[in-house]
Amino acid sequence: MTHTLDDRVKLSVLGGLGEIGLNMLVFECAGQALVVDAGMMFAAERALGIDVIVPRLTYLERVRPKLLGIIVTHGHEDHIGAVPYLLRQFPAPVYGDELSLGFVRRRLRENELEAELRPVKPYSRLVLGPFTVEFIPVTHSIPGSFALAITTAAGLIIHTGDFKIDDSPVDGKPFDREAFRRLGERGVTLLLSDSTNAEQVGRTPSESSLRTVLRDLLSRAKGRVFLSIFSSHLHRIRQLAELSLELGRFVVPVGRRMVESVRLGLEFGPLQPVAQAFMSLQDTDFLPINRVAYLVSGSQGEPLSALVKIAAQAYPGVRVSEGDTVILSSRFIPGNERAIHALVDQLFRHGADVYYETIAPVHVSGHASSGELAEMIQLTRPKYFIPVHGEYRHLSHHRRLAIQCGVPEKNCLLLQDGDSVVLKAGEIRRADAVEFGRVMVAGSEMVDEELVKERLALARRGAVIVSLALSRATGKLVAPPEIHCCGLFAGDGANLQVRRAGEELAEWLERADRSVLASPERLKGEVERALGAYFRHEFGLSPVVMPCVVEI
Repeated sequence: MTHTLDDRVKLSVLGGLGEIGLNMLVFECAGQALVVDAGMMFAAERALGIDVIVPRLTYLERVRPKLLGIIVTHGHEDHIGAVPYLLRQFPAPVYGDELSLGFVRRRLRENELEAELRPVKPYSRLVLGPFTVEFIPVTHSIPGSFALAITTAAGLIIHTGDFKIDDSPVDGKPFDREAFRRLGERGVTLLLSDSTNAEQVGRTPSESSLRTVLRDLLSRAKGRVFLSIFSSHLHRIRQLAELSLELGRFVVPVGRRMVESVRLGLEFGPLQPVAQAFMSLQDTDFLPINRVAYLVSGSQGEPLSALVKIAAQAYPGVRVSEGDTVILSSRFIPGNERAIHALVDQLFRHGADVYYETIAPVHVSGHASSGELAEMIQLTRPKYFIPVHGEYRHLSHHRRLAIQCGVPEKNCLLLQDGDSVVLKAGEIRRADAVEFGRVMVAGSEMVDEELVKERLALARRGAVIVSLALSRATGKLVAPPEIHCCGLFAGDGANLQVRRAGEELAEWLERADRSVLASPERLKGEVERALGAYFRHEFGLSPVVMPCVVEI
């Protein structure tokens, strides 16, 4: 049989392999492409004014394939948060569960964008050019999560999305092993599988296992109850609502995003069975404090979140006080520990009882541990295996597990962002690296990486701003130089240090060659060097020197 370029399927990684978040894969065949997920990552505290980070689209900008669609496996931000930024440059239909698309629509509305959103049903098939995509429901921490079975001319590819094998989920729809077993019998060329919990031995507990713990905490609570989770965690929200109905409390969502998530859960079904449990904040004035369970965001200590404001006694209409119970029902994401510990300390100062993963089993993961990951490999029996979604150590552990499960070592590929592979006639090979990277976003504006580096330099080193006024006619200074220092000196000696720096600069300018003063650009460069040397010699400092030359 003769094979052509139309038989080739290229898979390129633009994010999500080597970090938690930024999940984005591109499948190409015959000049046409599918994008699976377009996620974001929240910026670290040191990013100074940057809100989120999204994948760089340089590769797509260069290749310019015909984009047939964007498929979202589920509605978490690390899988949908970059959809608006992708659609701005590459308009295309977006496919996913109707709840997932509800979260996408919220993101689009925040970015003042519109798009063609096409909901799909479980087990439905979608033909997009050379790709046939089947949507297999999986259990995860959010309803409407899909694995994808992508049939191509190069073979069957399974992308698990985020998943766990939960046999007793909150919504009563257990993980469908038979669907994956049937795919395995068809013959799976390539399995791409979630690696987030690959380090964890055994199996991840069921989401419903939290019910006993939450019931115990709620039944013992004498005052207000605050449950803090990610706003998209509708399974946990439903458990809180069910227990609140049982124990005589009303659930009050607090904060714009939490209110919107509950609205979406009611609109699309996951929260409909417990609709009577919810009450708006405005309607709680007449309720005693032991009849209320507040549902709030902020379990990661985010500065503007509802729980952080409540802990600071700065949220209108909601207070935390002696005898209240606060449950942080999420894991501490690495990098957030300091902010979370500060939040917990503040809640304890108000007399609240605070429960979190370190001291109580108030959270279970939505991701498969090694036992379930091994079962996925055994069900699907792939010829080739690529771990996805995770930091490098997670990917490495998952690859090792696949080898232990019988996938030949040479068929287990360890990829990172920027890597690509080509499948053809059931075989796979590595291809040339593709352009990748990160784009910073502040508000709704894209921020260049160089600007972030500049902000970091200013934060670390401080700044010296120099204003020079030159006569256009004579090329001489018409006034002494003005110097302002930021982040260098404090206290009573600051003015003295600045004055000394100004005197040194004035003396240097008196000695400077006339040709230096005649060229504003050259003068800026010389002033940067002279002041930089002065601060290093006198104070051991290396500030950013920013001269401003005005010709009069």
